[in-house]
Amino acid sequence: MGRIQKYGIFGLVCTLGLWFSSHAAADLVIHLKDGRTLRVDVRKEDFMGMSFEAGSANASQPVTWDFETGNLKGWTRTGEAFNNQPTFGDNPTARNRGQASGHQGQYWIGTYENRPGPSDPAGGIQGDGPQGTLTSAPFTIRNSRISFLIGGGCDLTSQRVELLVQGEAVRKTTGECHETMKRISWDIGALMGKQAQIRIVDASSGGWGHINVDDFRFE
Repeated sequence: MGRIQKYGIFGLVCTLGLWFSSHAAADLVIHLKDGRTLRVDVRKEDFMGMSFEAGSANASQPVTWDFETGNLKGWTRTGEAFNNQPTFGDNPTARNRGQASGHQGQYWIGTYENRPGPSDPAGGIQGDGPQGTLTSAPFTIRNSRISFLIGGGCDLTSQRVELLVQGEAVRKTTGECHETMKRISWDIGALMGKQAQIRIVDASSGGWGHINVDDFRFE
């Protein structure tokens, strides 16, 4: 007996054509770049085909790694630094900072900024005062590198992005005391298969007490 099953993947619908025999079923396992694993209960010899179709807006990834959803889906906040995030557009330029944000797309994290959407006044700020953390949902490491954009403060003890494995920071990076973000990359091949989280830290209220982050990529 045949059956069609559909699964949401990155805003697409993965359509699986399956043919079931009388034998016991096994798992078809689909590994995704964001660490998710999808399992389909089917024998290998029963698998007919697989295709991708445009899906609904609800078929989206559980964590917004590039913040283009315009919200913090899949992230947990502490403190107040991330209350008005993500930031829309090149707000440093709008406030005449003289250093463009260098963000990708429309939205990014900038804890000095206060422009969460296009209807909010361009150039709005919350300043260096608020502190807090932003931590991603857990994911499984299945790629050898993670890259992302980072800018803002340059004190590793108080402004940083870190990779947590079992709650311990195994990678850390800070900015260069410049608003314009640059792409950096972590080699995480030795951590393959481990459960991890990404945490963004703003723990300073002094000069350059903010952090800019955007566009996490699993490569």
